[in-house]
Amino acid sequence: MKKIALAALLAAGLMGAENVPFIGVSVGNTELKSTVNVTGYESKVDDTHYTATLGQYLGDNGRVYLSYTYVEPKHNVKNSDGASLGFDLILPVIDNALFLYAGPVVGYTRFEEEAAGIKLDLSGLHYGGQVGAIVRVMNNIEIEGGYRYLIETGSDTVLGVTVDADTLRMWYIGANLRF
Repeated sequence: MKKIALAALLAAGLMGAENVPFIGVSVGNTELKSTVNVTGYESKVDDTHYTATLGQYLGDNGRVYLSYTYVEPKHNVKNSDGASLGFDLILPVIDNALFLYAGPVVGYTRFEEEAAGIKLDLSGLHYGGQVGAIVRVMNNIEIEGGYRYLIETGSDTVLGVTVDADTLRMWYIGANLRF
């Protein structure tokens, strides 16, 4: 009963706060690190990514969002993209102008590579967090920059050798439009 009452109070507080939907776009650098288990060899794929975000601010101190990230394929990479769900706690630094944020991220990464007829699929779930800053340029336009660090769970065995996706690191800068 206490849990239901607490959930009702939290929901009432969020409904009373100014909840503002937003969309965002960003561009940045992505680095996927993977390890070949037999030799301990580490591989890094470093590319440009583009992200589209749809979310909602929960008052002045939080936001929830869904994002889709497309990574520009290079060399032997066939597909590289992902979808994430996240929540950020927001700390106002300068009233209505500068905000810092941090929060958890979970989702799914798709990474497929093919060379000389050999296919590697390191697709799998990811989890981690992100930190960054938001500068409100106008009441409904923001510039955002940040860093996202994700642990990857994808793994594949090719020719008897296991390859594990380890981490995904992303630097980004972009813009948000608040409604």
